[in-house]
Amino acid sequence: MTTVPRMYARVITVTAFAATLAAPAVAAARDPIVPLSDIHRGMTCTARTVVQGTEITSFGVEVLDVVNDIDGSGPRILVRVTGDAVAGSGIASGFSGSPVYCAGRDGAIGNAGAVSATVGQYGNDVGLVTPIQRMLGLAVKPPSGARAATKAERASARAVATPLMISGLSPALAKLAEESSRAHGRTLVAAPVGPLASFAPQPLVPGASMGAAYSTGALALSAIGTVTYRDGNAIWGFGHQFDGVGRRSLPLQDAYVFTVIDNPLDTSESTSYKLAAPGHTLGTLSNDASSAVVGSVGERAPTTPVTVTVRDRDRGKTVRQRTEVADETAVGDPLGYGLLPTVAPLAVAQAVTTAFDGATARETGRLCLRVTVRGQRTPLRFCNRYVVNGSDTSGVPALALAMGGDVTTALSAIDTARYAALDVTKVDADISFERGLALATILDAKGPSTVRRGGTARVKLRLREDRGPLRTISVALRIPRDAPLGERTLRLSGRSLDGADGGDGTTIVLDLGGGSGEDGSSGSGALSYGQVRSGFESAQRYDGLTAKIDKTRWRAFRDDAMRIDGRGTLSVTVVRG
Repeated sequence: MTTVPRMYARVITVTAFAATLAAPAVAAARDPIVPLSDIHRGMTCTARTVVQGTEITSFGVEVLDVVNDIDGSGPRILVRVTGDAVAGSGIASGFSGSPVYCAGRDGAIGNAGAVSATVGQYGNDVGLVTPIQRMLGLAVKPPSGARAATKAERASARAVATPLMISGLSPALAKLAEESSRAHGRTLVAAPVGPLASFAPQPLVPGASMGAAYSTGALALSAIGTVTYRDGNAIWGFGHQFDGVGRRSLPLQDAYVFTVIDNPLDTSESTSYKLAAPGHTLGTLSNDASSAVVGSVGERAPTTPVTVTVRDRDRGKTVRQRTEVADETAVGDPLGYGLLPTVAPLAVAQAVTTAFDGATARETGRLCLRVTVRGQRTPLRFCNRYVVNGSDTSGVPALALAMGGDVTTALSAIDTARYAALDVTKVDADISFERGLALATILDAKGPSTVRRGGTARVKLRLREDRGPLRTISVALRIPRDAPLGERTLRLSGRSLDGADGGDGTTIVLDLGGGSGEDGSSGSGALSYGQVRSGFESAQRYDGLTAKIDKTRWRAFRDDAMRIDGRGTLSVTVVRG
């Protein structure tokens, strides 16, 4: 019987603060393990996982064979699962990491490995187990009778998907997020918020549910799997990679399983999965290897707070939500990009959706985004006004998507910087909105027939407020010193309604699949902080009147109370000042 050397256990001292949320004490003694060389066809074993709530349940495992290699990752154990826990669902997404206990040659029960893959078979009851030795970084010696994988097994073997669960989104926004995620090669499942008030922090012992979190708090985004092995404070789980990028710094959590959604098909588009929500943060996931994820209970991974405050001016109500986004700057952003440009826009969109509580299609709002970067005295900041008509947003306020799109643009400018790894320490979004369109349209313009270079021309605009009265305003236009001389046409142009895409042709994008080449990796990232600031501020748009004489164009006037759209023209003679 082989045991795990203590050298593989990473023990972390729990701070007084962390201890207040730490899981109940568990025995530090590690399980004995059963080496792969003891495993053979016909053995009956037992596996552990959670199928409802937090209670660990057992199910049967029959060893069908030991396969010497499947996909270049080393030998695996081919098994069939049985029992009430897997009836109907088979090996569901979220079962990955479920520890399998078998009797070794000496008859003692030990941990043989983790359920980690399926073989694409109807019913999902046949799968593969990653040997515990491989997960723990020990030499793996298969039995002499281990056979080579067949061509069909190599073609059909697929790691049990670790569901990326997101909780805290409205149904309509969750649907958009799921569609965006699929388009970028990642499966996302919207789950209810876990009942944190009714379940205590759980001990991360073999068979318990565990989560690796991209974000926690108001918007929780986490991969849910199962703990395979524990030695002191060190935790091993999943039985396969999460993102497979090595060193990580993600919040390590417990989780609550609502139920297992049964689907006998085992395809990339349709399979059984655990409907689960991440729970309490209990430590740090620090390694994302090919055969396991590894973490420690205790010290918490660093996060970046995203605070969104939304004021409903019509009802006098305020919504404030805070999300903590995993900050992997210190470990070199192993995904190749940070998580803020994905998570923060969703957090903004959700807070706006929550504040509306049923959105009209006609909306006016203002967003001020303030981002603090470590080492920089002055925060990055922009403010935009939005006037949107979003009748086709399927239950999501158009304002939410427009604002989210601009947040993506601004944060991506920081994230893609090439000259340094910029560490964002805080993101604050201050938002206000009202129902209806604060909009007026130019009907005609009247003013002097002669204007002077460098002088001021007083122009009167007759406007029609949206679903309101006629108005006349007086605008003082500064004529540029380089305006062309002679008889000219002076044109005044307003800005039309915003689209739900934030005005830049993009909606909220959930890209967690490893980057798409549009993240600055192709060489488009900023080479100085000045360029970062310029890229960030490009999300800010002028929405006032623009004046133009021939090719000379300038910003003319902005009404703080409402946006003005439409056009007005004047025939003028430009003379020297």
